[in-house]
Amino acid sequence: MNKITGYQLFAITFIFQIGTTIIFGFGGQAGKDAWIGVLLSSFLGVFVVLVYTVLMRLNPGLTLVQWFPAQFGRWIGTPIAFLYPLLFIYIAGRITADIRDMVSTTLLFNTPLIIICGVFVFIIAYCVYGGITRVSRLGEMFLPIVLLLFSIEVILLISSNVMHYHNLLPVLENGWAPVWKTVYPPGITQSYGESIILAMFWTETKEPNKVMKITILTTIMSGIMVTIFDLMAVLVFGDMFSGFLYPLYTLLSLISIGKFIENLQMFGVLYLLMTALLKGVIEMFAAVRGIQQLTNMKSYRALVIPSCAAALILGMTMSKNIAEHIYRHHFEILVPYVWVPLFLILPTILLIVTLLRRQLAK
Repeated sequence: MNKITGYQLFAITFIFQIGTTIIFGFGGQAGKDAWIGVLLSSFLGVFVVLVYTVLMRLNPGLTLVQWFPAQFGRWIGTPIAFLYPLLFIYIAGRITADIRDMVSTTLLFNTPLIIICGVFVFIIAYCVYGGITRVSRLGEMFLPIVLLLFSIEVILLISSNVMHYHNLLPVLENGWAPVWKTVYPPGITQSYGESIILAMFWTETKEPNKVMKITILTTIMSGIMVTIFDLMAVLVFGDMFSGFLYPLYTLLSLISIGKFIENLQMFGVLYLLMTALLKGVIEMFAAVRGIQQLTNMKSYRALVIPSCAAALILGMTMSKNIAEHIYRHHFEILVPYVWVPLFLILPTILLIVTLLRRQLAK
């Protein structure tokens, strides 16, 4: 079986952690102090990811869904482990809904939503069916494009003279409270807590001893990139930053150099399509591989079509509009009641139990 190289692991981790965050913005609740929230979330996110990589080292050769049965026993650990593949399918459905909403409002206005979602999920199914090699090569291909687009965007925004440093001032005008609301729980769980899914891939790397180093480095770099994006958005919009649903898309519309280089919003759509596609593929691949490992199936491929069909149905029906999708389902329900237990509480308990068992074994 083909193994993931260090560069491929870096690529899929980097793009996964950026995900749709760079399109929807990060820390809008903090207003013009959003960039401080990103920095704090990234700093704490490194420790969250460190917990996951320590668990990997304490459970050598085992994936995320195998950690729990190994430490809690089959009867307790297996039901807990099953929660993760189910969550991954649900998140794939959320990503499909993200594509549905943005593409239909910015690019394909009159195209039926089922066509937009159907094509997106079909591509996910095709990539997942191709196995770990296709998933890793997708990240390998997308990374330089994402970095190139980001670099061009920064250069063009600086050249357009639309950024003003006074929009940052006064720093922490409303104190730390709004910043901490963006840091915990959404800031830590989004991107960083979600990175627990990569534990489904770490056993497939060529050099497992480098996984911790690569993952921590990537977490720092993705945090820097999102911080730069938020900083640029605040320098341009000031307090209005929190009012935009797609701040990157709006930001790109302001680029104007000599009335020649203008209307670059399609960069924003490209960002979303690439990062959302790779994230959706990772979520779906981890889901079907997780179910395969928990049920001892010979192959995960039989699960691809029903799992993708479930994600398509979820993407089409989970919300009536963008506001309900993001603010009601994500911030009010998913983050506090699902992500915090599965991304923070359970891994912490698992780490404590694993360390205690190792001590008792000695």
